[in-house]
Amino acid sequence: MKFNTILLLIVLTIVRIGNSQSTDTNQLKKKDWSLKITPYGLLAFNSTDVGGTRIRQSFNDLASITDAGFQLAASARYKKFHLFFDGTWATLGDQSNESVLNINLKVVQNILGFKLGYMIYENFSYEQDEILKGWSLTPSIGTKYWKNQVKLNYVLKFEGEELASGTINETLDWWDLMIGIKADFIITNKFMLNVAFDYGGFGINDSSKYAYDFAYINTFKISELLSINAGFRNFKYKRIDNNETGNLETTVNVFGPVIGASFKLY
Repeated sequence: MKFNTILLLIVLTIVRIGNSQSTDTNQLKKKDWSLKITPYGLLAFNSTDVGGTRIRQSFNDLASITDAGFQLAASARYKKFHLFFDGTWATLGDQSNESVLNINLKVVQNILGFKLGYMIYENFSYEQDEILKGWSLTPSIGTKYWKNQVKLNYVLKFEGEELASGTINETLDWWDLMIGIKADFIITNKFMLNVAFDYGGFGINDSSKYAYDFAYINTFKISELLSINAGFRNFKYKRIDNNETGNLETTVNVFGPVIGASFKLY
């Protein structure tokens, strides 16, 4: 075999190996950054116990007194670090016009959650920047802020004559330390399961005695930029507040199906 032929075979072999290595690298490629925004709705049922009084509200009950509401989740990732945000903004109103007492009630509710997580385990299979299958585990730590503003206008009348009127404004807000864990399961490149659980409060200063937030979400990938989400969520907290008559114990439990859409921005 001539020397030129041998040299040509060596060059072709090197090129082939290089192309093979390049292909393998592309198959394992993953973007360092990602950003996702998810508007969603929680079709909630509410159970509230306040000082021995039990209040139960269905989705229709809550919808009938909700003037406006918006819920948004967002997540940003840099390599194995994850930043999570979840927010609820709602305005509730109700009024009663009786012959003796007229009441106009307005409640503004804000619930804001912030978490920082780090992926401690993952075994995903990639094709370029697309995940094909596998699962991951991401613990997190963060905080949740609760704020309820209550404004009550009342008018007391007798035989058409106004006897008394006034306005009551009350604001109750607090922060809860939250520790959580999140697992993502890629079933196919079009279908994913997410399970997340956060627990906190711990009675620190003015925080809840305990609080938890559980979510199970099915994600259906429509395109590279859009996914549809459907699942279930349940969050609950218990507080003990001091007032003029002693300690007031409040337990709030909210649960129901979740639907939303995720937009991948990067």
